[in-house]
Amino acid sequence: MSIHGRFLAGGCVAAIALAAPGLTPTAQTPPVRGIYNWIHGTGDAERAFAFYHDVFGIDLARSPFAGGASGGAPPEPIRPAAQAGSDPLVWDLTNTHGSRFRTVFMHVPNTPFGLELSEFFDIARGDRTANPLDPGASVLVFSVRDLDAVAARLHARAAPVVTLGGAALTTPNGRAVLVRDPDGYLIEARQAPPAAVSNATAPGEVIETSIDVTVAGRQRSREFYEKLLGFTITGTRTASAVELRLHGLAAGTLTETAMAIPGTAVTVVLSEFALPAGSARAARRFDWRLQDVGSPQFQLEVTGLDTLIDRTKNAGYRFLSVGAKPIQRAFGRFVFAIDPDAVLVEFVEPFR
Repeated sequence: MSIHGRFLAGGCVAAIALAAPGLTPTAQTPPVRGIYNWIHGTGDAERAFAFYHDVFGIDLARSPFAGGASGGAPPEPIRPAAQAGSDPLVWDLTNTHGSRFRTVFMHVPNTPFGLELSEFFDIARGDRTANPLDPGASVLVFSVRDLDAVAARLHARAAPVVTLGGAALTTPNGRAVLVRDPDGYLIEARQAPPAAVSNATAPGEVIETSIDVTVAGRQRSREFYEKLLGFTITGTRTASAVELRLHGLAAGTLTETAMAIPGTAVTVVLSEFALPAGSARAARRFDWRLQDVGSPQFQLEVTGLDTLIDRTKNAGYRFLSVGAKPIQRAFGRFVFAIDPDAVLVEFVEPFR
């Protein structure tokens, strides 16, 4: 079953939920037009890229904002740490004054958005690893051609396994395993169904990519993504016991709401966990800073940025960017907001 397909049965649940007070979708044209990149922080860009390249066949890519090069121009190599740059505009955008930084852009087969690693220097940064039940945690979900081959490569790299039992489990949505990359960031590898493999438009290990975000409360998160940004709810479901084990939990409940990013078929899943009373484990919220290792970041294409900033402020959401003021580059304008679970959401309005 595809990432999208596992939610089709819950479509009627989502339709009913839309009638809940305060969740009426906005009637106006969604301000979001697409997604450029999904970004997360790293503590070692070379080490992190080697993991994604060697395990999943993910390659370097050009920045979507580079411009000025022919279509066949090669991607830039990873800049050495000693050459990490600094930029007062980026400091204001990311609230990282005095830092140096570097970014790594990556291309994933059969995925309509890019991945990006960001690494910061000369500034305090957190390195707490996220557990699946922690609000603000995120997971990159790769559906792959050959899970056994991917699992062998993960084993060869001694990648930490979160899934109980230490190996892939057969879930209602296919065989899958949850692991950590070298920074501790959560990655789910899932066997793609035969039909998805046959229909893949490009070669490569990865057949489909989606994003899971753990939330403290799905209703509050839906207010941000659905009502403010215009994401479309595609289904809600309760996960099975084996799917809890996939996420490293022996008991509890997991409720998932899937959304589509406007202008795309990209799936984002809001995951809400509840543990049994008296459980020895407890969820720990994040308050992400962009420089933190593992910090999750959407980079969304938007239109009407000034209006969106005003609506975001009026709805009571915070901004990461200094003064909630966008910076301007040759490509367009950029500003960072913060969702209810401290996930960082960059609004990018390109010049047309």
